[in-house]
Amino acid sequence: MFPELLDYAMYEQKKLKVRTKSRGEITGVPVCLDDFITDSERLGYILKVGDHEEDTVYLDEILEITEYDPVLFFDLQYSTPLVSGK
Repeated sequence: MFPELLDYAMYEQKKLKVRTKSRGEITGVPVCLDDFITDSERLGYILKVGDHEEDTVYLDEILEITEYDPVLFFDLQYSTPLVSGK
C-alpha cells in the first residue's frame, strides 16, 4: 500500500507527511525510488524535504503516510489569514 501512495505522490508532486518508527515525521515530496542505493538491503523513496535537501524513507520504517496540503483561508470580516490543512 505504501509504495502505491508514494508512486502516486511522486507522479502528482504531492507533499506528504511520513511517520516513521524511529525518526519521527518526515515531510516532503517523493522525487524518485531509492532502489537499494543508499542501503543495499532496504528499498526506499527519496523525498525532497527542502530547497537543496533530500532524505530517504525506507518502506520497512513507515508507520503512516498522510497528505500535507495546507490551504490558506482569509476571514474577510477580520482580514486575518487562517491556515487549515488535511
